[in-house]
Amino acid sequence: MKTLILFSSANKQGNTAKTINAVNSTHRSEIIDIDQLKITPYNYQNDYPSDDFYPLVDKMLAADNIVFASPVYWYTVTAPMKALIDRLTELLDVAELKPKARALENKRGFVVASSGKTEICPIFHGLFKGLFNYFNMEFAATLHAACHNGYSLSEKELQQFTNTLSHRH
Repeated sequence: MKTLILFSSANKQGNTAKTINAVNSTHRSEIIDIDQLKITPYNYQNDYPSDDFYPLVDKMLAADNIVFASPVYWYTVTAPMKALIDRLTELLDVAELKPKARALENKRGFVVASSGKTEICPIFHGLFKGLFNYFNMEFAATLHAACHNGYSLSEKELQQFTNTLSHRH
């Protein structure tokens, strides 16, 4: 199964990066640092200059699994990740893009996060529940690295996560 990891973090060698590297060591994935992309913010006129959004959507459509990887910043994702999520709205706003939005229905959504808490923030998690529900995507799994007392990632949870990436239920 082809997996695309959409990664965003202010610290490129931080805890979220360590976590996606752990995932990638077991389940080979394409990792895209969305912070390096130009994604124009969503606007109601759906008037956008040429940017990296459409090529990224094409990569998402070519994948079976789409992993959103971000640290938890103030109960939510990084600003570039939020800009991408907002821009996805365009897929349902513009008639000729609706087939792409509908093609997301066949995808499985995953979340990778790190935070200074033992459990993932319910507000952060709820953002992805809503996103995946909005596009009728399966919310397949979440992997959270608890970093309240140094970096900590459960080997059992990592194995369960990568097994879910590799196998459809």
